Amino acid sequence: MAHIKTLEMTDDVLCVKYSPDNRLLAVALLDNTVKVFFTDTLKYFLSLYGHKLPVLTMDISSDSTLLVTGSSDKNIKLWGLEFGDCHKSLFAHNDSIMAVQFVPKTHLFFSASKDHTVKCWDGDKFELVQTFEGHHAEIWCMAVSHDGNTVVTGSHDRSMRLWERTQEPLFVEEEREMERELEYEHSLAQGPEPVIPGEVESEVAMAGKKSMETMKATERIMEAIELAKQETFKQKEHEDLCQATGRQIPSPVKHPLLLATGNVTPSRYVLEVVKKVKSSELDEALLVLPFSFVMDLLRLLNEWIMGGWEIELSCRCLFFLLRIHHNQIVSSRNLLSVMDSLRQNTRKRVKDIRDMTGFNMAGLRFLQRKMAEKNIKIFEDATDILEQIRKKHKPRNR
Repeated sequence: MAHIKTLEMTDDVLCVKYSPDNRLLAVALLDNTVKVFFTDTLKYFLSLYGHKLPVLTMDISSDSTLLVTGSSDKNIKLWGLEFGDCHKSLFAHNDSIMAVQFVPKTHLFFSASKDHTVKCWDGDKFELVQTFEGHHAEIWCMAVSHDGNTVVTGSHDRSMRLWERTQEPLFVEEEREMERELEYEHSLAQGPEPVIPGEVESEVAMAGKKSMETMKATERIMEAIELAKQETFKQKEHEDLCQATGRQIPSPVKHPLLLATGNVTPSRYVLEVVKKVKSSELDEALLVLPFSFVMDLLRLLNEWIMGGWEIELSCRCLFFLLRIHHNQIVSSRNLLSVMDSLRQNTRKRVKDIRDMTGFNMAGLRFLQRKMAEKNIKIFEDATDILEQIRKKHKPRNR
C-alpha cells in the first residue's frame, strides 16, 4: 500500500468509518462534530452537529442510509446520510459510549459503554430492545458477527464475553417491565429515610433497607390480616346463628391456608406469617403498613400477648408500631380499650419473662460455683490434647 493523499482536519480525529457502498467517509473530530466526505474525491459533503462531547465511536448501516454515533455525553444519535438530518437522539447509557455497531442487513444496532452494559436498539422505532449485563468493569470494545447471531465484548475486567442469539421469543414490553421493577427497587434502596415523629437524625441507626422483599413482606402481612378478619367474621356469624336457632350448626369450612398451616386459628396464622419475615426486614415491612391494618394488628398483638405466644416478637412489633404511629393511636378512641388491655397484659408477660430469666441466671451461677469447687473446667485448652492425639496417630519411621 502507498500513501496517495492527505486531508487536513480542523481538530484531532477520533474515529473514521467507510460506508458499505464505499461512497462516503465519516470522520469524528475532537470538536464534537462528524464530517462526511466523498470517498473518491474527498470533497466535503455533510457536517453533523449535536453532540455535547466528542464522538468516540460510530457505524453505518448496511444500506448506507443511517449513521449511528456514540459519544462521551452518554447519548446515541441516529443520522440520515442523505441530508445529514438527526433522526433521533437517545440517552443510552450512564457513562461514555465506547462502541456502536449495526447488525448486518438490519437497522438493529448494539452499543457498549463504560457503565458495564451492552444494549440492543431498534434504529427504525428508536427504542431499546434489550440490555445485557455481565461485565464488572468498563467495556472498551465490541464486535458483531456477520450473521448478527453473536456479539463479543472486551472489558477492563480482563475478560471477553460472547453473547449469542437464542430461539426464545423476546417481548419488549416484558423487558421494559423488568427494567421498571429494577429501577423501583433501586429507588427504594436509595430513597430518603422516612421521618418518624419525635425523632431526630443521628449518625447511628438500625440496619435496614427498603427493597422489593420488604414490600412483599408487607403485602403478605396485609393479606394474612385480611384473611383473619374474614375468618373471624365467619366464625362470629356461625355463633350468632347457632344462638338464634337454639341448635348446633356445623362449623363453616376453614380457609385452605389455615388448614395448610396446621389447622390453626386466624390469629395464630397471622403470627406465623409475621414470624416468617426476616428480622432485618421486619421494621421496614411494618413501617409501610397502612394505619387501618395497624389497628387490626394491635388487636391481634393483644391476643398473642394474652396467650403468651412469641412474647419477644410481639413486644418488638408493638413497641415499633407505638413509636411510629404514636399520634394516631393516642387520638383514636377505637383503640382505647385495646391499648389499656395491651398495657396490662404486656406488663404481666414481660414481668414473667424477667422473673424466669432471673431464675435461670441464678441457676447458672449456682452451677458455675459447684463446678469451680470440683475444679471442672468448662472451656479448657485443647491444644495439648490435640498434640497427644497427633503423636499417637503419627506413623513410625521404619
